[in-house]
Amino acid sequence: MSPAPNNPARFFWICLSLSVLLALAAWWWLRPSAVPVARTAPMTNAAPAISQATTNPSRVAANPLPVASKTLLITKDAAASRQRLAELSQRLATLPPKEAAAAIRQFLDSKADAPTGQGFKIGANGALSSAPTFRVFLLDQLGRLDPAAAADYSKVILSSMDSPDEWAVALRNLAWGDTSDEGRALLEQKTSEMLQYEPWQQNPSAGFLEAFDVAVYLGGTSLIPTLTDFVQQQDNPAVAHASYLALDRLVINNPTAALAALLADTGLMQGREATRANYFARADVGNPQQRQILENYLLNPQISPAEINTFAGLFPNANYMISPNLLTQTQTPNHDALVSRDAASLNVVQQWLADPRFAQLRPSLEKTEARLAGYVQQENQGQ
Repeated sequence: MSPAPNNPARFFWICLSLSVLLALAAWWWLRPSAVPVARTAPMTNAAPAISQATTNPSRVAANPLPVASKTLLITKDAAASRQRLAELSQRLATLPPKEAAAAIRQFLDSKADAPTGQGFKIGANGALSSAPTFRVFLLDQLGRLDPAAAADYSKVILSSMDSPDEWAVALRNLAWGDTSDEGRALLEQKTSEMLQYEPWQQNPSAGFLEAFDVAVYLGGTSLIPTLTDFVQQQDNPAVAHASYLALDRLVINNPTAALAALLADTGLMQGREATRANYFARADVGNPQQRQILENYLLNPQISPAEINTFAGLFPNANYMISPNLLTQTQTPNHDALVSRDAASLNVVQQWLADPRFAQLRPSLEKTEARLAGYVQQENQGQ
């Protein structure tokens, strides 16, 4: 046995200190592992959804178009709607084209829409200056921002006959963004389907009428029978006028093929013979092929004296209808070209008057000669 300590108080404090040290050691050994506390990231102005949309255009979580559509629905003032659409157009233009196209396609797929209080009007280079609905506006924007994506989405629009105005812009977008043989074939097929869709014919919208320009863009003669049929529809003046203009521009752009097609089947313009005279008066007799077609027309026994008289009063036809179109532009001759054409036409008319084959046409051709001689004389005096 150990001897007892000489000082009991000192012994007490020593034991107490040892107990505290043992308790601290046990606590340190048995404590739980530390768990780091995550820091809260500082707030920024950019929402995570926008970053996701930037890296993945197919997911446009911050798509502003649904809100814009709802705003248009409650906007009654056309000027306010125009301003909102202009602002939205600027916003879309600031986005990467693929991201803007994804946002537009996402909204179009929703089938939502809103009126704009505006008409279907064409501005420079075939772009719309105003659109009647939000969807038509977006299709126009899509064509401007990403032509390839717009041409691809045109196939969705053209798969169902929902809206003639949407079809008009979709056809334009297809022409802009797909110049392949397959794209052109689809464009011609869908243009024919649109023009011959009776519900749209009977109540033609502005977009439906403007779409006749696609036939001019396509050229050729395959749609001429359809257009001449419409020209004869006196009970539908809007469609008849759109067809007249389309045929006129076809003749201007490719007179040899178009006039040959009209002459090959004189029944195509039955009841609109004076209109046909307008077209043939555009022939350029300085071109051997066109002169031959024109002479065949004048000597054709199926062409009435009244039609010949109309032709004689117009030839050479220098009247041009100038307007912005979806796809084509009307090229007009300058002053020098018109003067040269008048002189060449006068020379040919005088040859016809000396040709026995045209003896029956002399009264009409003499009027043409006098008119053209006056033009040439005025021009010579002014020099």
